[in-house]
Amino acid sequence: MDPIEFIQQSACSIKNTMYKLKLKYNPFSEKPIRGNTKFFVGRVSELREIGEILGAAMHGSVANAAIVGTKGIGKSSMLNIIYYATKKQGHWVVELTASQITPRQFLIQLLYNILIENLISINGTIKSDYMEHSQRILEMYKRLNNYGDKVPIHYPRERIERDLEYLINDVKDEDKLCIILIDEADQFAKKSCLSLLQFFHSFLYEENILAFFAGSPTLMDDLTKISPPIKDRIPKIINMPPLSKDESYDLIRRRLEDAHIDGADTFEPFTEDAIDMIVEECDGIPRKIIMTCSESISIAIKKHLRKIDENIVKEALHHLGISVGHQILNHLTPAQSEIVKAMAKLGGAATVTQLAEYLNKSPSTIGTHLSDIYEMGYIYKERDKNNVYYKLSKELKDVLLGEDNELEL
Repeated sequence: MDPIEFIQQSACSIKNTMYKLKLKYNPFSEKPIRGNTKFFVGRVSELREIGEILGAAMHGSVANAAIVGTKGIGKSSMLNIIYYATKKQGHWVVELTASQITPRQFLIQLLYNILIENLISINGTIKSDYMEHSQRILEMYKRLNNYGDKVPIHYPRERIERDLEYLINDVKDEDKLCIILIDEADQFAKKSCLSLLQFFHSFLYEENILAFFAGSPTLMDDLTKISPPIKDRIPKIINMPPLSKDESYDLIRRRLEDAHIDGADTFEPFTEDAIDMIVEECDGIPRKIIMTCSESISIAIKKHLRKIDENIVKEALHHLGISVGHQILNHLTPAQSEIVKAMAKLGGAATVTQLAEYLNKSPSTIGTHLSDIYEMGYIYKERDKNNVYYKLSKELKDVLLGEDNELEL
């Protein structure tokens, strides 16, 4: 068969199967909400707290905040809601993701994003409100325009900090805030980022700067270990709990309703039992709910089904567990991978001493690696009397303790 015709026929086949499922498209996207609030559910108390923080900051009482919660709980979506809400009020807003880069590169990214998101138009010209500062702004913009893989060596950190202070204190309107949204802020909780945290000590002290740091439940404890004064600069902690069962049902319903063809029932193509299983198994974690629904629909399309029942959901949950487990293994270093495989050989849980004996390595070496894997959230700790056991996450168990899995050390 001609390959072009084959692709076209396959595409038409999927379209027909989607119609059988009473869906116009698969509505379960893992991407964070981008200004579209129709899929946003719950979070009333958290939104109220953010509103109070913003309102107080606009009247001179700035309190930076940490938004904390487990993976997939919706921290990135919350940052996006803050972005569009504050952008609508005319504030300067900057979205950043903390990654394993140097503090200097992060500051360059911060400066660059302030420029392109608030001062420079899409066509590369300066917005009319800032024309009196055009010469210096253009100098910064030209210097940073291709900063990505070619960070300019001639742009020293001291100059970056001075330019940031100039933009915040001289260019920005006094009645507007500069709001900095930093996702995955756990990356700052390491000694190499101490100088960056020290910069934030003074930078976040400015009255017209409001920052939101998003990270794991232990974010503030981890940052404080590296730099104790940072705790005073981020006094507010907004906890993101799992969705309630009603909110979980609402999340699924809203997305399905948006994708339904005419005449579809509330949760079609899912049976009621399938929806109940998804809500029960996903523990109120939005990303897990979305991924499970999406994988279930993908399986149904491949099998040309009209309904998604409990068996399909079970299959989807199994596929996702194996997939995530492999992703985690690929992310680990060889030494870390050797340790989690040894944990699997020992039944999925082990002490430092047991692993050291099994792998014939020193307890200090094993302990260091376990601490790193634990901080990444791939294993857990559990105390039993005088012993501390490290346990594999469910995702690693799925891939390492599968019935047919052969482990090699």
